[in-house]
Formats: sequence, structure tokens, C-alpha cells
Amino acid sequence: MKYTNKIALLKEMFDNMVVKKNASTIPTYYHPEFLLYSNGKTMDYAENIRFHEEVYQTPIQYSIAYDEETIVEQGDKVAARIWITTSKPDRKPTKIEVMIIAQYKQDKIYRAWELTYPNWEQMPEFTEHTAI
Repeated sequence: MKYTNKIALLKEMFDNMVVKKNASTIPTYYHPEFLLYSNGKTMDYAENIRFHEEVYQTPIQYSIAYDEETIVEQGDKVAARIWITTSKPDRKPTKIEVMIIAQYKQDKIYRAWELTYPNWEQMPEFTEHTAI
């Protein structure tokens, strides 16, 4: 399917993959040459799959909120401010502020640049169960 609205595609990915913890949808939303640049580190497509498969096996839950006034789309890129709240049964929920630019190729996320606060790579929700 050819998407003309990359914003809708980004939101669909968060709903169908992240919130539902469904790593099997990664090939639907991510290009095989995907690279993530996050907080000064780089993750490729294979690492992205491994990471999500490991984290999604834990009891972590996600909710997503968008700062609708900040979401912009131009050409093959979407930029947005997003809040991802993580929760686990034994922890207080953590709200992560994300500034993201996603570039699409063939309607899949090809590159993503993000800054997060707090840095998700340092959060126990992720470090306890994955080899980040």
C-alpha cells in the first residue's frame, strides 16, 4: 500500500507495534536498511528486531501521546514530539519525552534520529532484560 500521509503511518506503527508489543510487525514498518540514531548511539535493523523481541517478552506496557502542534511532514520525513510512557507492575510509570525525525523509503522507516529524556538506554525497564 502506498501511503501519502507519513504522519498516519508513524502513528499506526506506534499503535500496532509498540503499544501492542508486536515485534512481528517490524518488517511492515521498518525498511531492511533501517538505522536509528538515538542519544548518540546507532542501532541497525537486526538490533532493532532483537531489542524489541526481548523487551516485548517482559511485562512492560506502553502508552503514546503526541504533541499534535509539533508534528510536521515534508517529503519523506516526519518530525514530532512524542511522549512514551512505560509501566511495569513493580515500578512507577516513566514518561519519556521523544524528539524524533523519521525518514521513509518505500513507506517504511529508513532512518530515525531521536533524542529522549530520560535516555531510554539507561532505564532499568530496558537494561535489565536486553543487551543494549
